[in-house]
Amino acid sequence: MQLSIIIVNYNVKYFLEQCLSSVFKAINNLNAEVWVVDNASTDGSIEFLQARFSWINVIANEKNVGFAKANNQALYKCTGEYILFLNPDTIVAEDCFVKSLAFINEHPKAGALGIRMVDGQGCFLPESKRSFPSPVTSFFKLVGLTSLFPASRFFARYTLGYLDQHKNHEVDVLAGAFLMAKRQLLLSLHGFDEIFFMYGEDVDLSYRIQKQGYKNYYFSGSTIVHFKGESTKKGSLNYVRMFYQAMSIFVKKHYGSGKASIFSFFIQLAIWLRAGLSALSGVFSKVGLQVVDAGLVFASFHFINALWVDWFRSGEPYNAELVNIAFPGFTLLFILTALLAGMYDKVYKLSRAFSGASIATIILLASYSLLPEKYRFSRGVVLFGGITATLLIVLFRWLLIQWKVVDDTDESTKHQQTLVVGTQAEFANVTRLLTRIGLQQRIMGRVAANGNKEDAIAAVGQLPTLLESLRLREIIFCEGFLSFKAIIDLIQHLPTHINSRFHAQYSQSIVGSDSKDTSGEFVAVDGSFELGLPYQRRRKRMVDLAVALAILITFPVHFILNGLSIVRNALLVISGKKTWIGYSQSTNGLPRLRKGVLATNGFPVNDSSPLKKESLAKIDEWYARNYHWLQDVKMVARHYKKLG
Repeated sequence: MQLSIIIVNYNVKYFLEQCLSSVFKAINNLNAEVWVVDNASTDGSIEFLQARFSWINVIANEKNVGFAKANNQALYKCTGEYILFLNPDTIVAEDCFVKSLAFINEHPKAGALGIRMVDGQGCFLPESKRSFPSPVTSFFKLVGLTSLFPASRFFARYTLGYLDQHKNHEVDVLAGAFLMAKRQLLLSLHGFDEIFFMYGEDVDLSYRIQKQGYKNYYFSGSTIVHFKGESTKKGSLNYVRMFYQAMSIFVKKHYGSGKASIFSFFIQLAIWLRAGLSALSGVFSKVGLQVVDAGLVFASFHFINALWVDWFRSGEPYNAELVNIAFPGFTLLFILTALLAGMYDKVYKLSRAFSGASIATIILLASYSLLPEKYRFSRGVVLFGGITATLLIVLFRWLLIQWKVVDDTDESTKHQQTLVVGTQAEFANVTRLLTRIGLQQRIMGRVAANGNKEDAIAAVGQLPTLLESLRLREIIFCEGFLSFKAIIDLIQHLPTHINSRFHAQYSQSIVGSDSKDTSGEFVAVDGSFELGLPYQRRRKRMVDLAVALAILITFPVHFILNGLSIVRNALLVISGKKTWIGYSQSTNGLPRLRKGVLATNGFPVNDSSPLKKESLAKIDEWYARNYHWLQDVKMVARHYKKLG
């Protein structure tokens, strides 16, 4: 046996479907086996896999034993000369394994091999090649300096951003998403260290491989897609804590207690900084950036005024009373104009910030010229104050986006018209799939993959030109006539605002991810749920909090009408232990929810229902598939008496 591929799955069956479809093509000319270890998924992964991929070996765990232990379970059952640890949210090119095996065989001192990875939008993933963690490099990564200076030898040391991503390199750390090594070497090292539950196990294994005198290689001769964001929320504070605690375990294990203490200090400091950024994010999402922008505008006018007086008036100041009235008035007019110009339409785009602030400056100048002479003092202060404010606002917005304090994704355009790249038959398959789940209206047309342009908007070679004239956010690539390798190459040359989706031949799903930090999205005949979309889940949480806070603020009324239980439930909802509307029973395959106060049928969750279990399951499925936040509001209002 040449190669054994090990994949650990946890509640990502549709991503795994696409992954296995690509793996099947990549092992076509190899003597290979595939092992899938399921960590107690609740989305029906086992049944789904066994019905569609009878050629794989499956280990079904009754509980989630963690990434390291699950991989080791399969490692001791494999027979291949080489082992590949592969994530389920990946897509590989047809020649990926052949090229990787050839490279590792050509380098006798190669202990392990990693590969060039891109995310669902075709953007290179820096973690494809990394150095070992240190307190300083980890601190830079956590607070965002690595992202701000991605090519710096100093700030981007952890991700080796200064090394050419298109060349092969000896590196320290390989990502566990794609890690190939000799089976005998892995067995001698006892596989992954199971002290790591999630994160850090690949760093530890890479370190131990080097300690054995071998080299770790970053291989750029092939590229895979790694969607990421499937097992955890990458931007969350919980992820930060889990990741850096894993790094702390690694440092304590290999560097000694002295360095571990320093590392722990930097971790705690960085976590507090990230917590502060998360708090700022909450303030911005609720209050908006208007207050901060107003401060920047006000400061800009005062700064330019001071320079103007010093440079052009020989230190003679303007009338203080006039300045004290004018600058707050200018600031208010600037912010109101920017607001009307669309700068605060819940989208933190640099272009929108620049255009909104520029329009505000122009309107401010026009308004200034209409003022009576006695209220005018310097057109130059107004002009350069507005320009300075515009630059500061754009810079500040850019920093917020880089530090992920705000999200620059425009969810209102997330599901605009969609192009399908494929043959006529492939286009028909995708259309049928989207029609069955009510999304056929998104399809704009077909881009011919095979040169047959009948009923097609354009050929695949014309795609870049076509995108210049069309306003769309999404392209579905059909694998079949186009190879996985061709599709992976195509997505790397698309504009960054285009969201790519993948549909493998004979599969029943379409998957994609709009960035490396967000949960992936899928559509499937049996699994496309509105409630599974991140922005719908945020809306549900907002409704929960709004209702709970309203009840607490007016609790005397509710205590009289509904008793103390409704107040207790409100506190449980705020703490995140309950949701106002939850499923009526335990469900597999539906987006996960907290325990409900009310079930989707309107009865309290713990009460018996006159409906059969099959009927309750249908109601739960309908609720998840067609979720809208108004449903929760109406149900809470209609069944108010049952909230206690």
